[in-house]
Amino acid sequence: MFDSTSIIIAGSTGLIGHHLLNFSLKNESVDRVYSLSRRPLDETSSKLVQMVSDDLSIDKQQIEASAPEIGFIALGTTIKKAGSKAALKAIDTDLVISVAQSMREVGVKHIYVVSCIGASSSAFSHYLKCKGEMEDSVSLLGFSSVIFMQPGPLSGDRSETRKDEVLLQGIMSAINPIMKGFLLNYKPIEGEIVAQCMLDLALSTHQVSGVHRYTSKAMFERKT
Repeated sequence: MFDSTSIIIAGSTGLIGHHLLNFSLKNESVDRVYSLSRRPLDETSSKLVQMVSDDLSIDKQQIEASAPEIGFIALGTTIKKAGSKAALKAIDTDLVISVAQSMREVGVKHIYVVSCIGASSSAFSHYLKCKGEMEDSVSLLGFSSVIFMQPGPLSGDRSETRKDEVLLQGIMSAINPIMKGFLLNYKPIEGEIVAQCMLDLALSTHQVSGVHRYTSKAMFERKT
């Protein structure tokens, strides 16, 4: 683990991103946190540098001499919220790729991106296809390492309630006792667990190279 490092987070107002932000601000190994968001954050800290814009652009003038080597992207939406398949793709694929490219340009070497289980550019599902196309593109941007977090259904407090996830969580809670082995990938996982795993990986093993994927099973097992 490094004595100190700077990181940059895109999507710090969302479920996973907000936990990631708070964990980072409290972690003694992190001396600077750059945040990309569409609205100002409530958090205040001498470590925190906020960059607020609709397109999550990076203000290079706010990047200090020690540019962040670690980047986190926790962006995503639903067709219901986005309004159309095209609008979903604009966020889950195009925006994520754009932000990742911007991070690479300011010196980020190791990037951690929230995706989902089953992501594939050849998937029948539009959502999974968008995530898969995003993964394919980000993998080619020239980072020293790319880690995709691929959780199954997410649980935890959100700023908005998603009825489909609430229903799924209710069903899954009834069968949780039998969710073992590979089935752990489809067990509801708290955003807090995903965020903590991302930060732990970044601060302890981010020197690994290449493209890697962490599913819910790996996150649950790492937690225990």
